[in-house]
Amino acid sequence: MAISSGAALSDAQVAEYHERGWVIPDWELPAELIAEMRAEYAALLKRNPDIASDIILAPHQEEGGSMGVKGSRKWLDFATHPRLMEAARQLIGDDIILWGTTLFGKPPKNGKETPWHQDGGYYPIKPLETLTMWIPLDDVTPENGPMTFIPGSHKAHELYSHSWQEGDNKTINLVCDAEHFDEAEAEPLILKAGQVSFHDVYMIHGSKANHTEHRRAAFIVRLMPATSFYDHAWGAEIGKKHPSQGYGTRPLHLVSGQDRAGNNFEIGHGAAARA
Repeated sequence: MAISSGAALSDAQVAEYHERGWVIPDWELPAELIAEMRAEYAALLKRNPDIASDIILAPHQEEGGSMGVKGSRKWLDFATHPRLMEAARQLIGDDIILWGTTLFGKPPKNGKETPWHQDGGYYPIKPLETLTMWIPLDDVTPENGPMTFIPGSHKAHELYSHSWQEGDNKTINLVCDAEHFDEAEAEPLILKAGQVSFHDVYMIHGSKANHTEHRRAAFIVRLMPATSFYDHAWGAEIGKKHPSQGYGTRPLHLVSGQDRAGNNFEIGHGAAARA
């Protein structure tokens, strides 16, 4: 869907992102691109039969990588679609590093809930800044576990306290403490496949379980401004508690502009990625 101004986002939409913490553009990715993503997702699941579809980390890493996923270069191509990158530059500047991707499966009938949380508490990024692009491969309905945001919860640029909650019915167990937000203000993210949401790393968000007959899969892309530093050594320390994340060996991809913070673009590439 073309925008007459040539901009991926209007000035009002950029302002909405900074005020509310997320924005949904008024364009959609091409239907044929979403069909290609779905086909590549099916191929990924076939290549990785021992990995649950609830969360698949770093599918863009072709060999090794997080969780030992056998990934594909296609996910890097999907993540850097020109319209996505155009919008990202409007939100976090011209200098951008891609440092992560994820596929959330939300399979039918037993797609796990994701409790209220913030993403950035264990990201080895200084200063902490990340833009998340959230791309549904299936239509998101009120019934199949939509992601839900707390508007404006990002504005303090603060990581709030989280507490551990037991249960294997959750995708994560660190849950944002209730005193930091009002759940009554929550707004669900209802999208058609091909629409895109962009949200801030400090946003408090979560999702209910999917008990419907329909999958609710989504492809997530993590971008950081290249004015921030991805600390692989710190990531290795974090990895002692979260080994499946592979933060110490994540490859960085400079996808727009220049690196401004002395980031390492050799770790995780080539032979190191297969170690």
